[in-house]
Amino acid sequence: MVTSSWKKASIGIMITALTSVALAGCGSNGSNTSSSNNSGTKNAADTTNSSSSTNTSSSSTNETKKGRSDVNFWYLWGGTEGENMEKLIAEFNSSQDLYTVKGLSVPDMQKVIVALSSGNGPDITDNFSSNTASYAEKGILEPLDDYIAKDNYDLSDFVQGALKSGQYNGKQYALPINVNFYMMFYNKKMFADAGIANPPTTASELLDDAIKLTKVNDDKTLQVMGFPDFPLVYYVNPMSFALGGDFATTDGKLTPNNPGTLAAINLMKQYRDKFGVDNITKFNSSAKYLDATDPFISGHQAIRFDGPWFGNTVKNALKIEGLDYGIAPLPGPDGQPNLAGGGEVSASTFFIAKNAKNKDGAWAFMSWLMSKEAMTKFNTMFGNLPARTSVYNDPGLQNIPDFKVFADAATNANLKSFPAVSVQTEYAKLISDQFELAVNGKETAEQALKEADEKAGSLK
Repeated sequence: MVTSSWKKASIGIMITALTSVALAGCGSNGSNTSSSNNSGTKNAADTTNSSSSTNTSSSSTNETKKGRSDVNFWYLWGGTEGENMEKLIAEFNSSQDLYTVKGLSVPDMQKVIVALSSGNGPDITDNFSSNTASYAEKGILEPLDDYIAKDNYDLSDFVQGALKSGQYNGKQYALPINVNFYMMFYNKKMFADAGIANPPTTASELLDDAIKLTKVNDDKTLQVMGFPDFPLVYYVNPMSFALGGDFATTDGKLTPNNPGTLAAINLMKQYRDKFGVDNITKFNSSAKYLDATDPFISGHQAIRFDGPWFGNTVKNALKIEGLDYGIAPLPGPDGQPNLAGGGEVSASTFFIAKNAKNKDGAWAFMSWLMSKEAMTKFNTMFGNLPARTSVYNDPGLQNIPDFKVFADAATNANLKSFPAVSVQTEYAKLISDQFELAVNGKETAEQALKEADEKAGSLK
């Protein structure tokens, strides 16, 4: 993670989408970036001291107090975020006398899954919502519905898209602790200099503005990118949803060839055709994400799709001063204001292992962590957007950069989660691969999506 769990999620998303390219996502720090996004995302994977934290027992592994049972908890965070996680573990352990949670930083998703499959894994762990369906299909996850019903545990104030991202085949397998989605960041000075009064709200406005904002060198290479082409993994799924698309029907049929994705591809293709695919790919290949040379941060990108972790990273981690940006919803389809504010929502989630040795203890810890008070503390520490909307007025959260604009946008019903199907990872990669073929000029959008439809049929 670069700075928060959203970054973690976002990087996770990146990994998924570009293996699956990849948000995310962290921004989710976040966001471990692409999606299937996404988030994760961990969501990019934790990049802060992750190697030194791997398999290092936490300070919570003190001798279990008499009369308590152990709960083994592995988490993907490391560095400062891992330290924050340990603070929460210690607080839970002090809050009751039945269980002792023992934390371990293991920022390697594959290692966690191998351990769970062999019966040598943790009782509870975290991951990206994009993996819920495939893990549930593999029998790795314990359904939470009975625990929720037994405790009459209130989920009514969870962001519905994030809550649904932890569901599969009608069961709740994971609970989200934060919410990851993308909004449009724009450089206010560049907009003013180009004579653009307001950020674009529709696809056609986005293209028109992006062309005005783009600056080229004498050799036609890009000096300033006007379109949100970087990071590419933050564009594909979010813009497909924002433009009215859906990747599956209500009965589970995969629909990569949908109007939203077609529109998203053609929108990017028009921009790339205008300024040259080679020039765009050259710009992207030299760009670095979230450091001082990041094109948006350094003044070489006018519009960017990014997550709630962006502001926290820029202002608190990188301590960049003087970057004057605005934030707006992703542009929607022309003539359909009812679809405004759409996009893709994902989450960093927690789940109980199917073969956990202490399921009751794992649920006790999870339900405590997902409570309003603990969730608020978690997201204040991590600079993320909580999954419970009822805590959005908490004073501590208001100090998170850009919190209010993301909090307001999180309640929009047009935000959708990537379909929870058993082949979720493979499906996300298929969409990403076909999208790249089209926007790189190898195929038309129609050809790429027709092939995507044909290939999707063989995934199940």
